[in-house]
Amino acid sequence: MNQRKFLAALLALLVLFAGCEVPQQQERGGCRRPKVLAFTASWCAPCQRAKPALVQIQAAGVDVEIIDIDAHPDLARKHGITEVPTFIVYVCEKAPVRTNDILVVVALTRFRCNSNGTSPMSQLP
Repeated sequence: MNQRKFLAALLALLVLFAGCEVPQQQERGGCRRPKVLAFTASWCAPCQRAKPALVQIQAAGVDVEIIDIDAHPDLARKHGITEVPTFIVYVCEKAPVRTNDILVVVALTRFRCNSNGTSPMSQLP
């Protein structure tokens, strides 16, 4: 297995014990599905290549918000964005995961939360 796929798989496993601290989701009683903040720019070729995957992720039921850093520099500053693409992934009420790799985003968003907002893996002994 190549190093990139290994790291994506490792991050996916780690997120089972990490993921969703979006205040709006907590106010609604916890995270019910993953959320992705995708910071992009129109001039960024890797950002444009990631957009079809983001559309598919969104079609699968994940909340995806694509934010153009040129149109919304205030949001980019607020989230400490220094390069694009940058993806912030929230899963199951855990700490958000930041990455520049769309494959990591795909791996992380495959997880769904239980009705109580926890990962199914957190139930294991």
